[in-house]
Amino acid sequence: MIQTRQDLREYLEADRRALGITRKRPAFLKDEIWRYEIALRYREYYTNQKRGLLNRVMKAFWALVHHRKSVQLGLQVPPNVCGPGLCINHYGLLVISHRAKIGKNFNVHQGVNIGINIDPDRAPQIGDDVFIGPGAKLYGDIVIGDHVAVSAGSVVNRSFPDPDVTIGGVPARVIHEQRGNPFV
Repeated sequence: MIQTRQDLREYLEADRRALGITRKRPAFLKDEIWRYEIALRYREYYTNQKRGLLNRVMKAFWALVHHRKSVQLGLQVPPNVCGPGLCINHYGLLVISHRAKIGKNFNVHQGVNIGINIDPDRAPQIGDDVFIGPGAKLYGDIVIGDHVAVSAGSVVNRSFPDPDVTIGGVPARVIHEQRGNPFV
């Protein structure tokens, strides 16, 4: 969670590196996903600050920017859910529950849904260095371990806490042991 300006700088730098961008600033009329992630991180920072009128104004401003970019790109990533190093590969239909908890270096494609099942208070907890392929669905009170790869089109409705595995299928099962996220 982003609490200080230093945390904000570290998250922004980790996100930039995860996206594979070498520039210091987004290019003019390009880098829509990077701009979205910047708006998300500033919104998180100002959401977690508790002081003053200026903070409330900045919180409202970044919430508006984040919302507009969410609608524009088809992405729904709530604040304070993803750790540093978020890499959204494509824009278009990405929905993450505000109850989910996602570790650092999360690599996700389009068409992914990470949400609740029957119990509205329980959402997936995803470890560090996880890759989720296009169209995967993760639902309910589940735990995904570190360095796990979820193949495209999978439906994950039970926990896979073991690290370094590839899971896939409907319903998901381990399809390759000893080989997890190929992008780590």
